[in-house]
Formats: sequence, C-alpha cells, structure tokens
Amino acid sequence: MTTGQGILGGINLRKQYHMKSGPSSPSGLLTALDSVTIQVSQGETLGIAGESGCGKSTLGKILAGLLKPDSGEVRFHGSPITALSPDASIAFRRKTQMIFQDPFSSLNPRMRVGDIIAEPLVIAGTGSDADRRSMVERIMATVGLTLEHYHRFPHEFSGGQRQRIGIARALAASPDIIIADEPVSSLDISIQAQIINLLQAMKTEYRLSMAIISHDLSVLRHICDRVVIMYLGIIVESAPADNLFRRCLHPYTEALIAAIPTINRGEQHTRYILKDDLPSPMAIPGGCRFHPRCRYAEAICRTHVPLLEEKQPGHFAACHLSDTIFGK
Repeated sequence: MTTGQGILGGINLRKQYHMKSGPSSPSGLLTALDSVTIQVSQGETLGIAGESGCGKSTLGKILAGLLKPDSGEVRFHGSPITALSPDASIAFRRKTQMIFQDPFSSLNPRMRVGDIIAEPLVIAGTGSDADRRSMVERIMATVGLTLEHYHRFPHEFSGGQRQRIGIARALAASPDIIIADEPVSSLDISIQAQIINLLQAMKTEYRLSMAIISHDLSVLRHICDRVVIMYLGIIVESAPADNLFRRCLHPYTEALIAAIPTINRGEQHTRYILKDDLPSPMAIPGGCRFHPRCRYAEAICRTHVPLLEEKQPGHFAACHLSDTIFGK
C-alpha cells in the first residue's frame, strides 16, 4: 500500500497489552494492533479512521516513536528507527512530531506558552535565546497567536487556542511529518473548522507530510489524500480519499460513510445501524473480524480470514464478498 516515496511507515506492527482483572473485566491480552503495515508518503496527508478501540492511537504513538511495538518495525525514510545512529535517532524524534487529542493535558500547566513552544528548540540547542524568541514569535503569528499570549499559562486559553499552541510546538521542531491524534474531536464545530484549515495551511507552508487520526470521516474527507480504515487492530480498507468516498469496497467502511451527517439532499446516504457493539479486543472473532456485525456475512466470513488485497489500482480491501456486494 504505497503511493510515492515513503517518509514514515510501519511493517507488520503488532502490539498487545496485558490487562489486569477488575470488578467487571477479566485479565488477559488485549490486541491493539495485529500485523499492520502502513506508509505515509512524501507530501501526503493520510487519514486513519475507525471506531474507538480499533488501535488508531496506538498506531500513531508507535509511528511517532512514543511506543515500541511487540514485533514489526517502524521505518523513517526507509531505515528502521531501531537501527538509527544516535544522531539519526535524534533527527527522527525532531522530524516526527505529534499533536495530541487533549489540548490541555498535553501542555505543561506550569510553563508559559512561549516556553512551551520554545522547548523543542531548547532541547535541540537551536540558536541563542534571542534567536529562539524570534522564531517562537514568528510561529505564534503563523498559528494565530499574538505576542500578548507569550507569557500566559495554558489554563488562560480556550480549547481551540490550546490546540494552536500544540500545533505551534510541533512546528517549532521543523518537522518533516506531523501525526495528529484526534486534533479536533474535543473542540466545538466552529473551532474544528478553524483548526482543520490551519493544519491545511501549515502543510502547504511548511511542506509537511501528515497522518490525521480521527473517528470522524467527514473531517478526513475534507483534508486527506488517502484514507485507511481500521477495525479491531487491523486495516480493512485503504484507498485514495476520492475513491473511498465515491465507492468503498468494505461493508464496515460503508457503515461509517452512511453515518456521516449531511444537509444536502443529493448526498443522502442509506442509513443502517451496525449490529451489536464492537467486540472486545481481548476476544477477537474468528474468520473476518467484522462478520458478527456485517449484514452481508456468509459462511466463509465466519471461518476464513480475508486478506487485504488490491481490488482496484491503489484500492485495497479485506473482504471475501467485496466483488459481489460492490461490483468489480
């Protein structure tokens, strides 16, 4: 699943968590990722979508180097990050930045905004104090923050402004790629649009590659070149965004697209509600993982695991019945 020169990717990534028993849950292994292979290409905005619990955030943190996979490897510009020299490893961490879902808990409440944004520059030993101050002021202006914000603390800002601070901090490191984990999910609708537009502007101005993690397909449809759909720790569909929303090839994607709200009568989707809740990642169904909730499921779906195959040029899906359901 590649499109152009890869800047960051993972090969056969697997991650499990040992869960302790609680009042309402047994102990066991929770499979967050199961042999996931993914790539972000140079200059691309990749969307990663799926319900809560499908492994999106775990994948983002592994790609950013914040978590180690149990198996598989992450590659930066083609080189495994575990094999990078000390200098190259520092460069990877500087060039791969993450914007977190909660724009408050991800900011140090005891640091002033200017110092938060300058922290990557201080860690990298970039310039003098005066140089760093100048760079921070320029970045703040770029993301819509004023100089009067420089000495304030995070609690003095709205959610949207805090997210701008997080974006500014990521940009301060002069990254090649930004991984944004649900960057607008905690914000009001009007503020979401501002942050989405800001991310698009930053991508163009700084020539960034981006991976946007979201459960909201309407956001990804607006800003992404390619979209990956995850379900219970695996990728079930991957395609250019236009192709995916025009003609998806997996029933789970169909259900997600059908749930997108629309006010345009010409874009009304046929609505249907998925059966049951998302199965537990500690008890993954056999065969196709989606079959207990799929309205099209047949006997083969319950017994055989579908492979992620290229059904059309650049369009991959893991479904035994995609040709029957959606046509060739």
